[in-house]
Amino acid sequence: MRRIEKPVVWTLVMVFCLYFSTTANAHNLWLNVSDFSPKIYSPKQEAKTKVYFSWGHKYPVDDFFSQERWLAKFHLITPEGEKEELQPGPGGFLATEIVFTKQGSHIVAASLKPAFYTRYVDEQGKIHHKSVPKTGIKGVILSLYSAVGTKALIKVGEVKDDSFLKPVGHKLEIIPLKNPYGLKEGDFLPLQVLLEGEPARYCKVFATYSGFSTKDDFAYATYTDGKGTARIRILHYGPWLIKAETRLPAPEE
Repeated sequence: MRRIEKPVVWTLVMVFCLYFSTTANAHNLWLNVSDFSPKIYSPKQEAKTKVYFSWGHKYPVDDFFSQERWLAKFHLITPEGEKEELQPGPGGFLATEIVFTKQGSHIVAASLKPAFYTRYVDEQGKIHHKSVPKTGIKGVILSLYSAVGTKALIKVGEVKDDSFLKPVGHKLEIIPLKNPYGLKEGDFLPLQVLLEGEPARYCKVFATYSGFSTKDDFAYATYTDGKGTARIRILHYGPWLIKAETRLPAPEE
């Protein structure tokens, strides 16, 4: 019997936190896509897909996302490397239709506004939580800064093996070192994690596929090595989410 290989498709989410405490419960942002491999059948035709924002901890769908409160940047990167600003659609998931006129690798990228969180206790012993820096606040228990970026890899027609190698510029970013659309179950996806453009050494990397769990669970976990590289084994076909996270002490200022 002839074996039918099923393609693997990806959406990546990256998290960067300074002075992050394990007691904090920060939300993640990722992009769901209705069709990761839309096709152009003739020069006069267009390929279309829809991108949905998802916010929280339960992949593939969790909470609604507020554009006004959280979104900093949202754009499409073409096969030529050009950035086109995107306008999110209405509704809680900000469903956004994207039209492709050219074949090749496309990346949809989004990032959050940098966020602060401070937990402190007042003179009466009551604990408060505020989305502000710790400047001027007494009785600080915890204070953190976080930055989040996410991107979805979309294949329109044929793409080269190095099509998704170019960084989009997020503070912390996952770069696939091999075309994920050429992989099958059992293969490994090599990747590199960059922190401000430099290899992120010994960085935590998590991965999961749609259907593995409806909770904040991941099917695969590993660390980057001294060169910021790691490998994810493809355990199942279908959409995957890969998350990289690093935690650093806050600078003195």
